[in-house]
Amino acid sequence: MGKRTGPVAPGVAFVTGGARGLGNAIAVSFAREGARGIVIVDVNNEETMKEGVKAIEGQGTECLAIRADVTKEEEIERAVAQAVERFGRIDYAANFAGILGPGQRVADSDYSQWQKTMSVNCDGVMLSMKYEMRQMMKQSSIEVEEGRVPQQGSIVNAASVNSLLSTHGTVAYTAAKHAVGGMTKTAALEGRQHNIRVNAVSPGFLPTKLLDPVINRPGGAERWAKFEARQGRAVTGFDEVGDVVVLLSTPRMSLVNGQNLSIDNGYVINEGVDW
Repeated sequence: MGKRTGPVAPGVAFVTGGARGLGNAIAVSFAREGARGIVIVDVNNEETMKEGVKAIEGQGTECLAIRADVTKEEEIERAVAQAVERFGRIDYAANFAGILGPGQRVADSDYSQWQKTMSVNCDGVMLSMKYEMRQMMKQSSIEVEEGRVPQQGSIVNAASVNSLLSTHGTVAYTAAKHAVGGMTKTAALEGRQHNIRVNAVSPGFLPTKLLDPVINRPGGAERWAKFEARQGRAVTGFDEVGDVVVLLSTPRMSLVNGQNLSIDNGYVINEGVDW
């Protein structure tokens, strides 16, 4: 077996929530690792979409931006079809469209806000996987090294440390992220017979725009500092997550399936006391 050369991820990437923040960082990581085409799917405004595309095209990679709501089945079905029409296939999917939801305790929860959070963070992932898997089942394998099994596609879902843990006032978000972990396992078992791998990642505490309301509320900065202390350090850049998603998506990870990988510098294994 000779020395590896060439791009790490030369295929086509499809990223929901890809116009800004963590989703865009993942799309840029795919671009930096040699993806020949990237599709970003988002509900954000035109200016945000343009900025997201600019960051990707700045790496010399062709990008298609599609405005679609992952909670609406016909829109995510259309987005997948448009991606395939443009690039012919989808090799890597990263489902990172999401919202934080209400900071409400169970006894004070607003059911409509619960439904909205579950719709985006849970239903949106399921619907995205449905049409991504349908496409991957129809296509041939991406090029793999001699001796490796065929790889028709990889899907990485956005879980969270809240897919493993919880805290006060996160009932909807925590429930949705636990659901993502469960759906990932089911899809992985169903997908492997079609040479499709499905995994999840659970990022730790990243200061995304999603968390601005949490950090900026009274006492929020102090609480955030405690989370970062348990994590061991602040995150230096969203590419620390983006690069993991890319590597997990490549055929080099051909035996990794149905896993929920923590990207948190040891947060979830930490009892909370540093000596």
